[in-house]
Amino acid sequence: MTKEPYSPYRNASGKFIKNTLWWAGAFTIILMIALRIIDQWLTTPESPTGMIGFELAKDIHITRIMMDSWGEKGRIMAGLSLGIDFLYIVAYSLFLGLSAFAIGKKLEGRSKLLSRPGYWLSWLMLLAGIFDAIENYSLIEILSGNDYQRWATAAYYFSTTKFAIVIITLLYIILGLATMLITKPAKSQPA
Repeated sequence: MTKEPYSPYRNASGKFIKNTLWWAGAFTIILMIALRIIDQWLTTPESPTGMIGFELAKDIHITRIMMDSWGEKGRIMAGLSLGIDFLYIVAYSLFLGLSAFAIGKKLEGRSKLLSRPGYWLSWLMLLAGIFDAIENYSLIEILSGNDYQRWATAAYYFSTTKFAIVIITLLYIILGLATMLITKPAKSQPA
């Protein structure tokens, strides 16, 4: 019997996993909709991708141009978006990390090669949440008038790393679900 790799969710009960996935998924969707509505205030010709463009600007001069295009109300909405995003961080990182863990656990009897990354990604999604929080702090500093290049640079690098982890996790979840649909679990050998 192979030892299951350690995961932050390893000792969680099946009921806890199921309930948490449901609630975290629901909150992720609700908060995503709220952030999308707020983002309409942040979409201008100078900021065509709204908050995502602000996260990825990398240059403090570009962030100033974006904030000027938003006006005072837009900057307030950007602050509201960042505040809501702290709740979103908890919801999506928990949902995606727990999803990767649950899929990894289900794939244990089908493919060890595909099951192990689920455990690792459950950790990486916690790291993605931390990176997202650091990114948000950097953006709050910029919104507060701290025009130091280091804040734009930090937001950019933490944001791109977070997006990479989230995209890899989403791809793993899709691949894992597809694998579960097309393969049968291995039958356990009698002792």
